[in-house]
Amino acid sequence: MNYQIYKLSVKEYISISACAAGITVGIAILFYESAWACLIFPIVFSVLRKRTIGNRRQIRFQTLSVQFLDAMRAVSTALLGGYSMENAWKEAQNEIALVHGEESYMYRELEEINRSVSLRVPLENLLDEFGQRSGVEDIQNFSEVFSFAKRSGGDFVKMIETTTEHMRQKQDTERDISVAVASRKLEQNVMNVMPMFMLAYMKISSGDYLDVLYGNTFGVLFMTGCLALYFIAMIIAEKILSIRV
Repeated sequence: MNYQIYKLSVKEYISISACAAGITVGIAILFYESAWACLIFPIVFSVLRKRTIGNRRQIRFQTLSVQFLDAMRAVSTALLGGYSMENAWKEAQNEIALVHGEESYMYRELEEINRSVSLRVPLENLLDEFGQRSGVEDIQNFSEVFSFAKRSGGDFVKMIETTTEHMRQKQDTERDISVAVASRKLEQNVMNVMPMFMLAYMKISSGDYLDVLYGNTFGVLFMTGCLALYFIAMIIAEKILSIRV
């Protein structure tokens, strides 16, 4: 499984289409008062589809990173308990089954790794291939360090403990940042929809004042410029709150 490729389900496509249709109709009514504006539906759908895929991929990466950290802890514990490297990964598979279930990403990966190891496939090759498919930097770094340690005969227990501690600290930092900006993200979401509500309120309460902006070239250009600035402001606000460790 290539974790960097996310395919939307039929349910997600329907949800995105409905959301895109609602946004398109809202823009057509509030900004242009013209059914012709509904022709922007493919653009709105494309933007929402891209954002949804990006969000789903990011959630998948975070989930895989957490499960991988738990697997490395289990491997480290097994090695300290006297297990061989191959058996330590089998113990990790059992541990992940208990903690995350047999349908989890990491359980399936460990199942495939252990099956391939039993067929004499080098473990470092399997980890390297997994790292490339995962799209998670920590997993890629671990596979590189593991391959180096395997070639040079390094201390695997110490290496896994060090890598695990680094991953734990990184995840804790990301969690703290997420908690710290949660309220700001909520404020951002509220501010994102406020212009639409304000425009709708003005059309309902004082529609005559906005008539000059509809049905003429100047109005179309002006409202298009406002719409462009509106979306640019949302993109900038999102980037400001997107903090990566």
